[in-house]
Amino acid sequence: MCQQSVGLLQRGLDEAGIATVSITQVPAITRIVQPSLAAFVAHPFGLTLGAVDDVETHDAVLRAVLAEAARAHPAGTIVPLPFRWPDDLRGRQLRKER
Repeated sequence: MCQQSVGLLQRGLDEAGIATVSITQVPAITRIVQPSLAAFVAHPFGLTLGAVDDVETHDAVLRAVLAEAARAHPAGTIVPLPFRWPDDLRGRQLRKER
C-alpha cells in the first residue's frame, strides 16, 4: 500500500478512536503525508521487518512498533527505531544502484 493511502487510512482510524502506527522507510515522504504516528526502520525496501527467515528481528521490530502505538506522541511524530541493516543494501537502493 502506498504511503499516502496509509496516512489517509491511519487518520480515519485515529478519528474513530483506534490507535495506529505505520512503519516508514522514507521519513521525508512520510513527513509530507503526515500520518498520526510512524516508526522509521532503516532496513532495505522489501525487507522492512528484517532478513528473510530472521524471525527474531521480525518479532523485535513489530514489538518496538506496537510499543510506540501504546505511548503518547504528538500528531505527526516519526519515531526512529534502533534497527539498522548490516551492509549498504539500503543505501544502494536509495541511490538506485545494484
